[in-house]
Amino acid sequence: MRAVVCLALTIAAVAGAAAQSGSGGKTPTKAEVTEATTDHLRIRYLNRLTRDADGSVALTLEIAPRPGMHVYAPGADDYQIITMAIEEQRGIVPRPLSYPPSEIYHFVPLNERIPVYQKPFKLTLGARVESAAGVKAGTGSSVKVSGRLDYQACDDKVCFAPVSVPLSWTVLR
Repeated sequence: MRAVVCLALTIAAVAGAAAQSGSGGKTPTKAEVTEATTDHLRIRYLNRLTRDADGSVALTLEIAPRPGMHVYAPGADDYQIITMAIEEQRGIVPRPLSYPPSEIYHFVPLNERIPVYQKPFKLTLGARVESAAGVKAGTGSSVKVSGRLDYQACDDKVCFAPVSVPLSWTVLR
């Protein structure tokens, strides 16, 4: 029964991400979902997206820190905050990265209170895909967009070396 509930929750989460990320509301196939795991995080995202009529697309990552881990949120001025970026590319215009609300973590050894993410969260980077990128409506054309997720994770005792995770999307229409 537990497996059925977990499967149902996973399908619902992926379907919600599909509706948010420009897949036309259909449930994505396994090939359309990329999963990456590091020592600190689990990352999932739709890798095949359709741009809106105005050329907009939402590149959304679902990120789950491993138990006991946290990554830094905006406002953690003395730490490397988690960021997501796409490579510069003709015809692709990125918009500002959208961060969810964070929570305050009390790092006892230094008596610091720092904004972090230690529960599952989403990062969304909007972009406009212009015709100069080679994607033309109704032609079945697509463009590959490459990017990366950069972060530094810590537990209650140690901060680990910064990590960069490569990301890749195919944008249709």
